[in-house]
Amino acid sequence: MKKYAKYIALAVTLAVMALIFYFSSQPGELSYKVSEVVTNTVQATKAKAITPQWFSTTNLNANVRKWAHVYIYCALGVSMAVTVNLWVTRLALWQKGLLAAALCTLYAASDELHQYFVPGRAMLLKDVGIDAMGFLPCIAAAYLCIWLYRRCRK
Repeated sequence: MKKYAKYIALAVTLAVMALIFYFSSQPGELSYKVSEVVTNTVQATKAKAITPQWFSTTNLNANVRKWAHVYIYCALGVSMAVTVNLWVTRLALWQKGLLAAALCTLYAASDELHQYFVPGRAMLLKDVGIDAMGFLPCIAAAYLCIWLYRRCRK
């Protein structure tokens, strides 16, 4: 199983990237309708109470849309951290963390560029920052766990 771990990690990372691309490819009107359904579900449940109003205190839909960026890029951050750790062997752990962060940043920027060409969507630099709120802490947490695991094994 260890022999295939790096291929599985790469497949998961590529799957998360494909999911992000799929959501980014939705025209603005469809994307808004999908997020509106999610917003109505959040509003009808207790999830509204645990959804921080960081991005908009008046527009729950905008808030849910931004939190979706954070959560999906968190998944990308963890999978990218694991993938980089398994595929790259000659770098220190902190360098692998920087590489994983750089790759996630490049993907987030390319995703925003891609949205520029999708009808009803916009390319927003601030969305790359919101994406970073997802992947940076998750990459740091993943490498902290790897470091602790290595330290405990010794």
